[in-house]
Amino acid sequence: MKASFTIPESLMAELQAAIFSKEGHEGAAYLMCGTSATGGEARLLGRSVVPVADADYLVREPYRLSIDSGSYARAAKAARELGTALVFVHSHPEGIAEFSPQDDREEPALMRFFGQRVPGKTHGSLVISGPAAARGRVWTGEGWLPASGVRVLGQRFRFLTARVGAPKPSFDRQVQAFGPEMQALIGNLHVGIVGCGGTGSAVAEQLCRLGAGTLSLFDGDALEGTNVTRVYGSRMDEVSRNKAVCLGEHLGRIGLGTEIRVFDRHILEEAVARNLRECDVVFGCTDLESPRALLVNLALHYLIPVFDVGVKISSKEGVIEDITGRVTTLIPGAACLLCRGRITPERIRFEQLSPEAKAAEQRDGYAPELETRDPAVVSFTTAVAAQAVNEFLHRLTGFMGTERTATEVLVRFHAGHVGKNSMPPSAQCPCADPRQWGRGDSRDFLGVTWTA
Repeated sequence: MKASFTIPESLMAELQAAIFSKEGHEGAAYLMCGTSATGGEARLLGRSVVPVADADYLVREPYRLSIDSGSYARAAKAARELGTALVFVHSHPEGIAEFSPQDDREEPALMRFFGQRVPGKTHGSLVISGPAAARGRVWTGEGWLPASGVRVLGQRFRFLTARVGAPKPSFDRQVQAFGPEMQALIGNLHVGIVGCGGTGSAVAEQLCRLGAGTLSLFDGDALEGTNVTRVYGSRMDEVSRNKAVCLGEHLGRIGLGTEIRVFDRHILEEAVARNLRECDVVFGCTDLESPRALLVNLALHYLIPVFDVGVKISSKEGVIEDITGRVTTLIPGAACLLCRGRITPERIRFEQLSPEAKAAEQRDGYAPELETRDPAVVSFTTAVAAQAVNEFLHRLTGFMGTERTATEVLVRFHAGHVGKNSMPPSAQCPCADPRQWGRGDSRDFLGVTWTA
């Protein structure tokens, strides 16, 4: 069992301002958190910050804090009303990102107090000594479980994780580009890929060769003969086998040490979708809008960044009129696919109908559009997949520069043009509501009423 913290960049800025408000002195705040509990990990998801009021500091020195018990009680009451877990956060101004002996003596009693006042939640503690130095732990009721890492998500994805060991010699050329620490980080990441067709297989191929630690592949469809022209690792003798299974076997043969997990069903099944919570990052490579809508909510509710990938080729009588590839980064605070009009409620509703109901609506003229198979070419799907992986690498390394803040890239192959945009959420869209961010596990998983 492991534990981790995920904090939006804006909340981390609030935390830094609160706990470092008096230069050279320790400071403290409370982080209200949603929770995500899977079989292998407990994640605390930052939702809001409550600074410790100046009047509640009994002692505030460079190496010591003492806080009035009323402050703890008010924080616990607020967490109970919000239905959140509670994390005590404090600073070590001298740059020591480790818990002190004093922390070890005093914080267990605080955790027991939080557990009594806010039962049924996993509470924790964070110590922060600078922008890139943080340590966390969660209270199990019997003792501490050290956090494996702290994720800070915004314009950059920072994973404040203890790194061990040297990269394999196989990755030497990548280490020359990004350095050994970044290679170690990539080797620690768990990446999900929803859809294992033309774009998804190309994304998976690149991530595996980049040295991703774990890849989870999701696809409930069987490989068809027309897929083989663009699905990496596929062969004609595998037609009718599940796409995720075929891709997983191919990636396993590469031999670079990536752990491959295969889910040969669609994420429209709740039991399958719940496995996405274990990922650090997800690539959405599906043509359908219903699973894309789920990935929008995954990015919001679980603070898991999603790179949504698509290619659209329009042609008439064998002549190409338009080829546009798209990579949209889904994170709290950015416009979602609904805001941008990339998916629509009407199309989502139509996709969820039975085949008979779809046929009836099409006959009656109520269908949003007839389901047709669009053209697809391996060079275009591969290029857009590479753009998505490069967007991911930029979020980790910043290699495109600090001024690059785009959350969507449009590649117009027919015009030889690459466009970028960054849109705020629409005020009417649920993604604009911060109360949706970091909700974590709830009765309506991903905001959906699931059918058996």
